[in-house]
Amino acid sequence: MEVLDGKIAVVTGASRGIGRHIAAALNRAGAFVVLTGRQMRTLEESVASMPQPTRCKAYNCDQRDPEAISALARHVLDNPGPPDILVNNAGLGRGGLVKDMPLDEWNTVIETNLTGVFLTTQAFLPAMIERDGGDIIMISSMSGKKGDSGAAAYAASKFGLQGFSQALNYEVRRHNIRVMVLNPSSVDTSPDTGAKEGPGLHLHAADLAATIVHLAALPRRTLVRDMDIWGTNP
Repeated sequence: MEVLDGKIAVVTGASRGIGRHIAAALNRAGAFVVLTGRQMRTLEESVASMPQPTRCKAYNCDQRDPEAISALARHVLDNPGPPDILVNNAGLGRGGLVKDMPLDEWNTVIETNLTGVFLTTQAFLPAMIERDGGDIIMISSMSGKKGDSGAAAYAASKFGLQGFSQALNYEVRRHNIRVMVLNPSSVDTSPDTGAKEGPGLHLHAADLAATIVHLAALPRRTLVRDMDIWGTNP
């Protein structure tokens, strides 16, 4: 059953890993999916792997580049059209102790994981407001709720994403726009060909993707604002 038939979705960072699984699940559920990423070659490979490649389009976009994000929004709004679903998935993690971390490393993480999400959301938000509806799904992390040694920049970016998302929710709920934050634990991003239950299994990206489809298909009266997702018995 294509529960998202007729919907348009944008998934950032969709050339591999979690983003590719999310794009595939949305595509399988009937949505036309726009996949973004920094490398066109891997994006094209990702599109070719989709269940319905003809219902996909790839756009090259560096999340740290404001002009690239503006261009992406213009292209998408023109073809295929204003998105019903925006999945802010693109991000990166850089490790290192605070005492040793170069400022450039810190800035790269914050600009990608937080400022880039702000810019991407801002670029598509007016069209969602004009249509009086939409879903903005943030892929955060359990690092957005707890800090770990050697992950200060990543944790700071994800804590910031929590605050941004909560504030945004209060701004846009009157326009029937839902902002939903998913906080996965460690994620297995390999092909989903292994065991589905049993000890030693991490959360799989395919299950995270299925959760997003479910959230997007919920009646508009329902808002799941913040969700922690764990592997059952890793």
